[in-house]
Amino acid sequence: MGHGSVERRDYHTTRGYFKIKDYDAKYGGTFWFLIEPLIGWSDDERFFYVKELENGMYEVTGEGHVIYKASHLTAELARLRIELAGILIYYLFIDQAGNVVRKEQQNKKERRTPHERSSGVQAQ
Repeated sequence: MGHGSVERRDYHTTRGYFKIKDYDAKYGGTFWFLIEPLIGWSDDERFFYVKELENGMYEVTGEGHVIYKASHLTAELARLRIELAGILIYYLFIDQAGNVVRKEQQNKKERRTPHERSSGVQAQ
């Protein structure tokens, strides 16, 4: 585990994490790259660093994991669903020098709990 970055068109996450599936024969085939938010100022705050790129994309940085077994991925996602329920997620925009230039709080409606997703209930 360590810092990991991914380039995205949109920096928002609806589940509180980013999961990317890829394949590399040299490293054993299929794997998943999981980026979860970094722990913030208290246990109930998390954040991602976001850098706006010249190509219109965003580089999102958080805690990165490379996962090779589907069973390990399932366990990590279950842990994150519990751990991130009700947690505020912030996006800290950084400039090229790494200085924070803007802080944006995720709108709670953007991220729904597993119950809300399965039942169609909207977040309050």
